[in-house]
Amino acid sequence: REYLKYASVPVLVKPNAGMPIIKDGRTVYTVLPDEFAADVTEMLSLGVHAAGGCCGTAPAYISVLKEASKNVIPSVLTEKNITVVSSYTHAVEIGRAPILIGERINPTGKPAFKDALRASDMSYILREGISESERGAHILDVNVGLPEIDEAKMLTDAVCSLQSVVDLPLGIDTADTAAMESALRVYNGKALVNSVNGKKESLESVLPLVKKYGGAVIALTLDEGGIPEKAEDRFEIAKAILAYAESLGIRKCDIIFDPLALTVSADKKAAKETLKAVRMISEELGCKTSLGVSNVSFGLPMRDAVNAAFFTMALSSGLSAAIMNPHSDEMMRAYYAFCALTANDPDFSAYISYAEQGAASLSRNVKAPACGSDLTDAIIKGLKESAAVLAAEALATLSPTEIIEQKIIPALNEVGTGFENKKIYLPGLLMSAEAAAAAFDAVKSAIPTAAATKCRVVLATVKGDVHDIGKNIVKLMLENYGFAVTDLGKDVPPKTVVSEAKRLGASIVGLSALMTTTVPAMASTVELLRKQISGIKVMVGGAVLTADYARSIGADAYARDAMEAVRKAEEIYLSLSK
Repeated sequence: REYLKYASVPVLVKPNAGMPIIKDGRTVYTVLPDEFAADVTEMLSLGVHAAGGCCGTAPAYISVLKEASKNVIPSVLTEKNITVVSSYTHAVEIGRAPILIGERINPTGKPAFKDALRASDMSYILREGISESERGAHILDVNVGLPEIDEAKMLTDAVCSLQSVVDLPLGIDTADTAAMESALRVYNGKALVNSVNGKKESLESVLPLVKKYGGAVIALTLDEGGIPEKAEDRFEIAKAILAYAESLGIRKCDIIFDPLALTVSADKKAAKETLKAVRMISEELGCKTSLGVSNVSFGLPMRDAVNAAFFTMALSSGLSAAIMNPHSDEMMRAYYAFCALTANDPDFSAYISYAEQGAASLSRNVKAPACGSDLTDAIIKGLKESAAVLAAEALATLSPTEIIEQKIIPALNEVGTGFENKKIYLPGLLMSAEAAAAAFDAVKSAIPTAAATKCRVVLATVKGDVHDIGKNIVKLMLENYGFAVTDLGKDVPPKTVVSEAKRLGASIVGLSALMTTTVPAMASTVELLRKQISGIKVMVGGAVLTADYARSIGADAYARDAMEAVRKAEEIYLSLSK
């Protein structure tokens, strides 16, 4: 129902015949053809356009489904006309309520940022992204344009790194179409492209990329003649851009027009004409709009006051999104107050929360610490470089053991709890684990060997299975908790697991399997370990496994994720130490 509510494309469903279980050494599925057909026919009746069967199904399932659904009339595909950008986990709809686009990941006027770009220092960008996210931005604009760097590589790296530590959608902000395409190719979600304009060269180079990669695009109302003075002329450029985009098959809802805020200190009518253009585009074209708000105040004192007033006026004129500085208190006050007054915050929860945070900040009269300024904070946010530096600095006041117990492990516990509660996702967990590993590397040279190692653990993905991201996370997490880990990799035969566990004197073997077809290989590996290594403890995990199956094959522990693997390993280690 949720997919069909928003999808303007056909929805295809291919479910399993239930979750797999192991019975008499074979993988079996418990949902039979009639039940499968009834459930899938209901989905077709709701509006699913095509259906089939995945794991556990067979020709009989499809035959019964075909008969059961023969009287279902296919639904007509409808265009939902919703303007949306997304990250890998979160979507932001533009147009329902005003949207804030963070502007701070941009080197213009920022010498420290320029130095960071020249040094390929990604931690600066990550700190800015996390900070803007915490301040309430909905989308992060990402601009790394600097003449002396490889912009395509830097922008691509920045997009990948940011998507590992924040879950907000990103705006790909560049005038370099090679950099734009490189970043769009790796972007995980539906990006906001910033920007295209009415010049022939821009239309012909940018819009085909928007069509190819499926983003939404900000369109600037300027052309070969520059930025028109009058709102009506900007409106005509918007119409021309829209016509060209639609000729390429780009939907109207994926064009967000920016009628360009010009500085009032140079032209006293600039703000008035921009606001008029916002109204015309919103009302007459029915399109979404955005503005780089702070441009209006260049050359004036108390710029935040001017920006906040203009921002409120623009929102009242129908502005859909603002590229702005979420660290400006005046701008944020204007935003939350506007949403409260226009029923975009109907229970006033966002306004009250912001007001309470502001009051608390004023009562303390202290500046909030910078993102990642504490080691625990840096690990939680996945800032690897900061974590390494902060861990090394902490050695001046704390012992290595204190750093691990008071900083690193509490951070990992918090991240693990967030992952288990679905508040932190896989990329965030992995980045935090890598940050913790960097912190551990920075202090482990000062740790006696005995204090750093609990017992030897051998990890492997079983024979026939080539998936290892989960196992890799388990390795990082176990190492961060003091275990000595040897990773044998993926597609590892049972004999190799046994021989390496013997050679290394391992106390624990951890086995991973993601594919149902390789589950029997796990059973045979456990069986061989039991026969050839007395007292060996075995942990198993993987998406297709269950605790019941783990018990059935004689495993000592089942872990559904990396944090549970750590807990199980700790329990086994404690039992072996008694």
